[in-house]
Amino acid sequence: MRIALSLCALILAVAAGGCQLLNDQAAIAKGGSPLRPVRASRDSVRIEVVWARCDLNDAELNDMVWNEIDETQVEPAVHRELARNGFRVGVVSAAPPDAIARLLNMDAATSHDQPNEHGLSSLDLGQEASIHGSRRNLRRGERMEIRASENLPMMPLLVCKGRDLHGRTLRDAQAIYSLQIDPQPDQTVRVELTPEVHFGPSQMRWTGGDDGIDVVLRQLPMREREVFDSMRLGVRLAPGEMLVLAGLPDSGSRPGHYFHTAESVAGREQKIMLIRLAQVPESDTFAAIAK
Repeated sequence: MRIALSLCALILAVAAGGCQLLNDQAAIAKGGSPLRPVRASRDSVRIEVVWARCDLNDAELNDMVWNEIDETQVEPAVHRELARNGFRVGVVSAAPPDAIARLLNMDAATSHDQPNEHGLSSLDLGQEASIHGSRRNLRRGERMEIRASENLPMMPLLVCKGRDLHGRTLRDAQAIYSLQIDPQPDQTVRVELTPEVHFGPSQMRWTGGDDGIDVVLRQLPMREREVFDSMRLGVRLAPGEMLVLAGLPDSGSRPGHYFHTAESVAGREQKIMLIRLAQVPESDTFAAIAK
């Protein structure tokens, strides 16, 4: 039972980037499940994100629940690199374990959908509330951002690359997940997620084409980025399936610590993310946008 109160708040949050992103205007109602049915769109897929904070040292959450989460769908080399850097990731089927199913029916979820100064709509995972959720329409190639931490004045960072360990201290740094989708003709969707750290002051930089739609260069205020390409994971989800991310205990100063722990008045907490493929278009239109 306690697993439930911990694990549903599986985070992944996500922010939607790119041109003409269709944001869901209906909030996740208090008293309802954050995974209730939604309308289909002809040219985008529907992604739902739920995140929560829980006890960092919850033995059930850190061990027992993972017996029911499939960790084999992540490519082995990437899985090893994620584990070395303090991350744990897996996939839950459309019929989730009972503990997760109970959590997804909790009534504490609230919706957040706020554009930032770069024109990206992002879900902030660094805030104190225990459970938050959001649902978004996303087109192929559009970039979504998940703010996984607060802006930290100093981030002493240890990164494992293979068997090597590298240290670096970043100033004014924030943990960010970037997410993109690639719809497939069989109505599955490849979800690609990359951990990044954005740091330093914003500066005007030339950008364009990152979302697969806008090919015109433009100047936007952007920060320096440390992109962890070796930890970029890709999984194929069928409608209803969910991607779960959490941190490993005792991650120290490795990236997983900054992405999946937070300080609160109650002490240090773990942040868990869940991303669900809620709905895809009809098969004929979906095959067209998958090309």
